[in-house]
Amino acid sequence: MEDRTTGWPLHSAPPPGVLWPAALQHIGLGSVTLVFPLLVADTAGADAATLSSYLSLAMLALGLATLLQAWGRPVWGGHSIGSGFLLPSVFTAIYLPPTLVAAQMGGLGAVAAMTLAAGVTQVALSFAVKRLRPWLPTELVGLVVLMIGVGLGLLALRLMLGFGPGLDRGTDNLPATAVALATIIGIAVWGGARLRPVAVLAGLVLGFATHVVVTLAEGAPLLPVPVVWQVPTWPLATPTLEWTLLPGFAMGALACLVRVCGDVVACQRANDPDWRRPDYGPMKAGALADGLGTCLAGLLGVPGVNSYTASVGLSIATGVTARRVGFAVGGLWIVLALVPGSAEVVLAVPRGVLGAALFFAAAFITTTGMGIVTQRLMDARRTLVVGAALVIGLSYDAVPQIFSGLPAQMRLLVSSSLVLAMVAALLLVAAFRIGASRQRRFVWRPEEGEAPLRDFARQAGAAWGARAEVVARLEDALEEVAQALPALVAPRGSAEISARFDEYNLDATLRWSGEPLLAADGPALTLETAEDAALAARLATLMLRRAADRVTEAVLPDGRQELRLHYDH
Repeated sequence: MEDRTTGWPLHSAPPPGVLWPAALQHIGLGSVTLVFPLLVADTAGADAATLSSYLSLAMLALGLATLLQAWGRPVWGGHSIGSGFLLPSVFTAIYLPPTLVAAQMGGLGAVAAMTLAAGVTQVALSFAVKRLRPWLPTELVGLVVLMIGVGLGLLALRLMLGFGPGLDRGTDNLPATAVALATIIGIAVWGGARLRPVAVLAGLVLGFATHVVVTLAEGAPLLPVPVVWQVPTWPLATPTLEWTLLPGFAMGALACLVRVCGDVVACQRANDPDWRRPDYGPMKAGALADGLGTCLAGLLGVPGVNSYTASVGLSIATGVTARRVGFAVGGLWIVLALVPGSAEVVLAVPRGVLGAALFFAAAFITTTGMGIVTQRLMDARRTLVVGAALVIGLSYDAVPQIFSGLPAQMRLLVSSSLVLAMVAALLLVAAFRIGASRQRRFVWRPEEGEAPLRDFARQAGAAWGARAEVVARLEDALEEVAQALPALVAPRGSAEISARFDEYNLDATLRWSGEPLLAADGPALTLETAEDAALAARLATLMLRRAADRVTEAVLPDGRQELRLHYDH
C-alpha cells in the first residue's frame, strides 16, 4: 500500500536537505526531556564529572532506543522489534516520581536496577498486547493520546512562561520564546511546501539566537551546567534493587505500554489515508522495542524511556513521516553522546524556546487523539469511560490537594495525570464490561419497514464501540434486506436477527421461514421472465455482497433460511 498522505511518507527517502533538518527538529524537541535524568543525578548527589557522563549515557540511551523503534523488522522467531515508524524515544515523566525516590533511597545504582525491572515488565507485557485488546479498546487508546496532547500543551505553556520543571540555572526570556513561537506558527501556516518541514528548526534557531543576544547583553552565562570535557565513563554505579518500589515502576511500565500503543496508532493514522482500525502487529513490535529501550537505559544506569508523542505531532505538522528520519535521529543522539560537552550545549537551549516547539506539536497530537476517539460509536458506557477518565486525569494537575493525602505508595502508583486517567479508564472499562452483552437479538416484521433494522444496528454498534464506518455498512445491508425480505418471508411471518461482536469481527445473522434470497451466481434474469420478487432478491443479493466483507446463505435443519453477514473490524 502506498502511503502518500504527506510530503515525505513513511517509506520515502528524503534528500539530505530534508532529512537532517527534520532529524535536528526532533532532537531539539526531545532535548527538553534531558531535564529528567539531570534531576535524577542531582537528587542522587552526583558531582560535575559524574553528571557529565550521566547526561552522555542518557543521550546514548535515547539513540539506541530510537534505532530499535525505527527498525521494524523480524529478529527472532518471527517477532519484530520496533514499529517501523518515525517515533523517537525520550525520557518520560511517567517514571520520574518513582525514579527520584529510588535516587534518594539507593542512589544511581537503585535507579539502574529499577529502570531495568520496568523495562523487563514492559517487554513481558508487549507479548500480551493482542490479548489485552478487549481491555484496551480504541477509544481508550485515543483517550491516552488526547491526554498526552493536553499534558504536553500544558507543559509547553509552563515552559514558555517560566514555570516548567528542571533547573533554575540559566536565563530563559520571553523575547526568545515569542520569536520561536511566532516563527514556527508563521512558517507552518503561511510558509510554502519547501519551508514547512523546517518550521520547528527555524523557530529553535531564531529563538536560541535571540536568547544568546539577550543573555550576553545581561552578562549571564549561556550554559546552564558546567562543561566537563571528558569521554563518558560506564558503569557509574552498581545496580541495587529496591523491592518496595517495584509496584510504582510496574504501573509506570503499563502506562508506557499504553502510551506507545497510542503513539503507534497515531502514526498508523497519519501514514494511511484509509486508516480504519489499529494494526496490532506494529503495536506489539513498538511496545517490545520501547521496553527493550528501557532495559538498555537501565543497563546504562539512566531513567526509563518512552516513545515521544510530540514527535508524532511534529511529523504530522511538517509532513515528514519518513522512517529514515528516525534512523537519523538515533544516529545523531549517539554521536552527541560520544562528543564531550555536547550534553551541556544541548541543555543550553532555553526551556521557553523548547516549550514553543512543544506547544506547536501538542496541538496536532490533541486533535489526533480526538479523531481516534470519534472513530468509534459511543454509548453511555463508553462515553462515561472517556469523559470521566478525562476529567479525573485533569484533576491531578487542576486540584492536586485531592491526592496530597494519599499514602506514599499510592502516590507512586498514580504519579501523573496520564497514569491517573489511564487507571481510571481501565477500572471503568472493567466495571462496565459486567453485564455488557457481546450478542444482541431482535425480531423484525416486514411491515415495520427498515427503520427498526437501522436502529438495531446503530444501538448495537454504539454499545460495542464498533467503528462508525462498519456500522454504516451494516445499516446499508439491512436496508437491502428490508427491501427484499417482505416478498420472501412467509405470510404473517417474521425474521430473527442476531449480531455478535468480539473486537475483531462483527457478524449479523438473519433467519426466516419462507423463500431464500437468490444467489448472485444464479440463472440470469430478463425483464420478460423475472418476477418483481425475484428481481428484488437478486438486486439485494448483489448489494449485500458489496455492503459486507463476506455473505453466506444456508438452509437450517428446521427448514428456515439463514443469511450471514460478516465484517472485519
